[in-house]
Amino acid sequence: MQAITFKTDVLIIGGGFAGLWAARQASTHVKDVLIVDKGPRDWAGLGGMSGGDMITLHEDQDIHEWLDEVVFFNDGLCDQLMMLDTLRDSLPRFHDYEAMGHTFSRDSRGRYVRIPQRGLAHVSLTTSSPTGKGGINMRAALLRSLEGCSVRRMGNIMITAITRNGNRVSGAVGFFNRSGEPVFISAKAVLITTGTGGWKASYLQNSMASGCVELALEAGARLRNFEFIDNWNVPKLFAWEGQTVLLPLGGRFINNRNEEFMAERYSPVLGSKTDTQYNIRGMVLEVKAGRGPIVFDTSRIPAECMEEVTPAAGWMKLNNEKLKKLGVDFFKDKIEWMPQPIASEGGIATELDGSTEVEGLFAAGTAQSLPTGVYFGGLSICHCATSGHKTGDAIGRYAANCETPFFDKEQAQMLLQRELCRLGRTGIAPKDIVRVTQELMAPVDVCIMKSAGGLQRALQRLEEVKHEALPRMGAEDPHYLCKMVEARGMLMLTEAYLRASLERTESRAGHFRADYPQRDETSPLYWVEIRRNHGEMELVRVPLPLDSYPVKPYRYYMDQFTFPIEEVRKFLH
Repeated sequence: MQAITFKTDVLIIGGGFAGLWAARQASTHVKDVLIVDKGPRDWAGLGGMSGGDMITLHEDQDIHEWLDEVVFFNDGLCDQLMMLDTLRDSLPRFHDYEAMGHTFSRDSRGRYVRIPQRGLAHVSLTTSSPTGKGGINMRAALLRSLEGCSVRRMGNIMITAITRNGNRVSGAVGFFNRSGEPVFISAKAVLITTGTGGWKASYLQNSMASGCVELALEAGARLRNFEFIDNWNVPKLFAWEGQTVLLPLGGRFINNRNEEFMAERYSPVLGSKTDTQYNIRGMVLEVKAGRGPIVFDTSRIPAECMEEVTPAAGWMKLNNEKLKKLGVDFFKDKIEWMPQPIASEGGIATELDGSTEVEGLFAAGTAQSLPTGVYFGGLSICHCATSGHKTGDAIGRYAANCETPFFDKEQAQMLLQRELCRLGRTGIAPKDIVRVTQELMAPVDVCIMKSAGGLQRALQRLEEVKHEALPRMGAEDPHYLCKMVEARGMLMLTEAYLRASLERTESRAGHFRADYPQRDETSPLYWVEIRRNHGEMELVRVPLPLDSYPVKPYRYYMDQFTFPIEEVRKFLH
C-alpha cells in the first residue's frame, strides 16, 4: 500500500492541551505546524474531561514560599528549575485562558476561588466555572485560539516510530487507524505531547494507553521518574472528579467504625487533607486490619460550598443525575471508595525548553517528567499550558533556523512494516495483553506497598508475556492494529515502572517500599533514568543538581505520617 506523505516544519504528536499550546506558539515562528493524534481531530486529549482547575501563582503570592512548599511536599525530590518556570509562567497562561474566553470561578466579592492543596499553607489551585465543565470550556477556548494560525490538525493517525537521520530526528511514521493506510511525515523537528500512558482504569483515563515510552526510548531519549505512578482514589461503582477540592472543604475518609482513620492513626496533623498516595496507604492498612470498607463522607462540607462543588455541566453532571435516579446522593450518602493505579507520572527527561539529547526532538506536558508521585490538583492543567507554550516557542525557533533533514523512506518503510505485517493476522487479542498487564499491576505489593518480592514476581510474569505472547498478537483490522500498538506500549510502560521501582531502594514522595519504608539518608538525592541499550532498558541513578537549586531540602512531608512498620511488613510476602 502506497504511503501518504506529509511535510511540515514542526510535527506535534498528541493533540491534547500541551500540544495545542505548543502549536499556538510554534506557529508564530514557522509557516506550518502539523498536529497528529490517534483520537478524533477535535477531542483534544484528556484535559477536556478534567475539572479545569489550575495551579496558579497570583500576584499577591510569593514564588519562593511556594517553591519551598513544593520541595517539602516532594520530600526534596523536585526539579526545582522546571517547577520555578512552571510557577512563574502560570499566571500569564491563566490570563491567556481568560483572554481566550475561559471563565475561572470568583466569589461574591469578585475574588478568584482558591482551594488550598494537601494541607499546605501557600499552594492552592484556582477553580473553573461552571463546576464540571472547566475542561470542556478550556478545550473549546484552545481550539478557537488556533483559528487563523498556520496549524493543521489531523486525527485518527497512530504514530508508531520517530525517524532519524543520524542523531537528528527527521519525522515520524504511522498509519490511519481506520483505513490502515501508511503515513510518512517529514519534519524539521518533532514534539511529543502524548501522555506517558496508563492501565485503562475505570476512571476518566480509561482511554489512556501506551503513550510516549516506546517512541522516546527507540528515538534515543532518556526517561525519568517511572517509579512514580498516579494511584488514585475513586468511588467503587462510578467516576467522580474533584477530590482535591472536596477534601480541603471538609470531605474525609472514614472506616466501618465511623473513624476518620487518617487523623486518628496515621496523620493527626493533616487527617484526610493530604495527597492520595498517603490516604490510600491508610486505606490499605485499615482494610487489612478488618476495618473496611472505606467510605467518603461529605457531611462536613459547609452548606454554602455545596452549590459550588455540585456539577453543573459535563460528564460529571450526567453521572450525578444518573446516580440520583438510582437513589444515590453523592453529597449525602457515604459511598465506598477504592484505590487503583491510573497512569504513569514518569516522562521524558528534557532541558527547561523541552529539548532532549536527540537533536530536533522535544517533549512537553505530561510527556515531560515533573511530578514524583504526589500531586497538586490542577498541576497538569498548569504544566500543559506553561511547558506547551515554552516548548512551542523553543521548537518553533529551532525549526525556523534549520533546514529540513533527509527523510529516508526505506528506513520509514522498515519501521512501519513491523506493525503493518500483523494487519489481518489472527492471534492473541490486544485486550488479553491489556488484561494481563492490569493484573500484574493490581496487587498491593506492586502498586501501593511495594516490595522486592511483589515487583520481581510481576517482572518475571511480564517477561513471559513479552517473549511468549507479544510475538503472537494479531490485528484483524486497523482499529485493532492501533490497540495492538497500545497494548505493547502498556507492557513496556509497566516494565519501566517495575524496574525503576526496584531501583529506588527507599520510600520518598509517591514511592513507598514496604521493605525500605524510610528515606535513604546515606545517598545523595537522585533520579532514576532509563535509556535503551541493545534493545534492553538500562537504569542509571543521576544525582540531582542541588548546587544549582535555590532550596536545599531541610524538611519532608512524609515525616508527618506514621504507618506502623509491623503492619507494613505484612506486605513483604
